[in-house]
Amino acid sequence: MSQNSRILTLLALVAAVGVLLLAARPLLFERERPGHLRAAFDAEFHTRPDGYPGLAQHYGLQFPETPRQMDSGLMYRAVADGAVDVINAFATDGRIPAYDLMVLEDDKGFFPSYDAAPLVRRDTLDQFPQMERVLNQLAGRISTQRMQELNFEVDELGRPAADVAREFLAGEGLLDADPPADAPRGRVAVGGKDFTEQEIVGEMMAILLETQAGLRVDRRLNLGGTMVCFEALRAGDIDLYVEYTGTALVNILDREVIADPDESYRVVGRAFREKYDLVWLEPFGFNNTYTLTMRRTQAHRLEIHNISDLAAYLARADD
Repeated sequence: MSQNSRILTLLALVAAVGVLLLAARPLLFERERPGHLRAAFDAEFHTRPDGYPGLAQHYGLQFPETPRQMDSGLMYRAVADGAVDVINAFATDGRIPAYDLMVLEDDKGFFPSYDAAPLVRRDTLDQFPQMERVLNQLAGRISTQRMQELNFEVDELGRPAADVAREFLAGEGLLDADPPADAPRGRVAVGGKDFTEQEIVGEMMAILLETQAGLRVDRRLNLGGTMVCFEALRAGDIDLYVEYTGTALVNILDREVIADPDESYRVVGRAFREKYDLVWLEPFGFNNTYTLTMRRTQAHRLEIHNISDLAAYLARADD
């Protein structure tokens, strides 16, 4: 072997070792500094009472470093690549199985149910009564796993949300009916929060209202967070959007968590009718609860299976 060949071989070996060390860095870091895990949460989770403030108090969670604020669209890749170790994830997000992430069990029952359902202005339903029948066709049709699959189609495969929504409706046989001849005609605005799932279910509602209710639909999806959509609905800027029972209960009504999902739905339904003149239609069937999520391999290695385990591991940072 020539001198140049030996040098090239040595350089290739050094580069390979460097890559291996870089890949193993999170592993080495964890072993050298027990309890030092890095977290990233989205903006709402940072401040909501049913987010990190309440969760930290409920479980005694204390990260060595203040959790970063990160866009929800970036968090999954960040935790998968080892840039952070813990994120708040949505139970219906298709990137959880795609990136081999692990949802930590909420063993002390902090998070309420977040059952998704259309939230509609009463005066809009009075004007277009066919909307209730049309939208309630979605009741119970979308499981948590199915919603996870639909989200994956958009987030990871890059398909347009409208195409995914229409394909789902066609598969459920919901695009075959025509609007009644005597149905009132007019225009409504469908709103939505600024994440993938809301765009998909918003498109589902818009398509059904166009094809079966005979209405023209303005799509105002990706408006913003919970309170942006809620206030837009109250102001009449939109006529409906999809809300979650746990969010409505804790974040909007400022009530205590109700463990029973059926009771939670009844409570928010009654309160929103009386206080805001808004109507909850029937839930779609999926529960998009908040979760704390880690890389599966890391969670198994550190023997972290639930949020209590995580709190106990973090407490070792002070040892």
